[in-house]
Amino acid sequence: MRQRLILGTLLASLTASLITAACGACLWTRPDLMGRLLIEPLEGRYQRASIISHEAFTGIIALSGDDRRFAEAGRLARLNPKLKVLLSEQTDIQGALAKLGGGIDPSRIILETKSKNTYENAIFSASLVAPQRHERWLLVTGALHMPRAVVSFQKAGFHVEPWPVYDAVSEASMVSPAMHEWLGLVASRLLGRTAQLFPM
Repeated sequence: MRQRLILGTLLASLTASLITAACGACLWTRPDLMGRLLIEPLEGRYQRASIISHEAFTGIIALSGDDRRFAEAGRLARLNPKLKVLLSEQTDIQGALAKLGGGIDPSRIILETKSKNTYENAIFSASLVAPQRHERWLLVTGALHMPRAVVSFQKAGFHVEPWPVYDAVSEASMVSPAMHEWLGLVASRLLGRTAQLFPM
């Protein structure tokens, strides 16, 4: 097991270096093309569900990162006052309420404060809520981050339904975060933290 982990880490590092070098070369020659190739498959993988209701869903999970994620989770929580709200963030209940925007009963909030990466987000969230087969949980995170989040939650045995949050920024500024996500997908697969490279 230890040898597999070491080998996976080495392969992940090597692959990351090769991808970074290739992306750097492409960015230098065709930055517009590189941006589209990196960003569109990630952002376009999932669309939001058309209708959300507390009768159909059990809860909302918001992963740490950009404050837009928490704002959107708070909006959904206020529209659906019976849903549980799990925040993967190092904060307390008062901090969680502030991030969500208020107007939410504190008893609905579940805090996951131990995770340091997407893999741990999934593992610790699954441990906290022990999701049942019939339950439906919305996952709120950045559109670029969503594919990696979904495959991580799948590996943890936690079926989630994506609710992506889109960054209102230029394509050029999204190239670096997109590269980070692609490298994260490759590394997670090589380390055995996901069952597949990209969600089908």
